[in-house]
This record gives sequence, C-alpha cells and structure tokens, in this order.
Amino acid sequence: MAFWDIGFRHIVDVDGQLLAIDAEVIDTASLLAKAGRPVDRTLWLVRAGERFLVKPRQLVRPSQDEVLFFETEEMVQTRSFLRLAA
Repeated sequence: MAFWDIGFRHIVDVDGQLLAIDAEVIDTASLLAKAGRPVDRTLWLVRAGERFLVKPRQLVRPSQDEVLFFETEEMVQTRSFLRLAA
C-alpha cells in the first residue's frame, strides 16, 4: 500500500528520512520539525545533483508525482568532510 492510498499526497526526504505529508503547501519550519530537526537550520532542496537554498519561512508546493529531497546544513557539511577524507 502506497502512502497516497491512505490519504497522504506527498512524499519528501529530509536528510535521508522519508516523510509523508498531506498539506498542499509546506513551510520550512514545519518540515524541519516533522523531520525532528531544529527549525532554525538552513534547508537545501536537492534536484538533479544541484542544491538550491530554501529561505526561512519560504513555502514549498510539492508535486504529487515526484519525491522532493531536502538536506540541512549539517548534512551538507558532513558530505564535504567525507569528500575531503577520501
């Protein structure tokens, strides 16, 4: 059974954690809180390998036919560190 079969319309990923969301519009603070992250973190939208800054209090309108991937500043810093370690 898919998430949308039980009433959820959108699936987003925050730092590797999948979340099902029913709202038409998502604000960054609510998204971070739902993911268990501090709401004051910088949030990045990852699309096709590129990162786009999502401003605080910016509203995101997810599409029902795609999964949106987000990373916090902590994840971006971790990836940079791992790249340097390799």
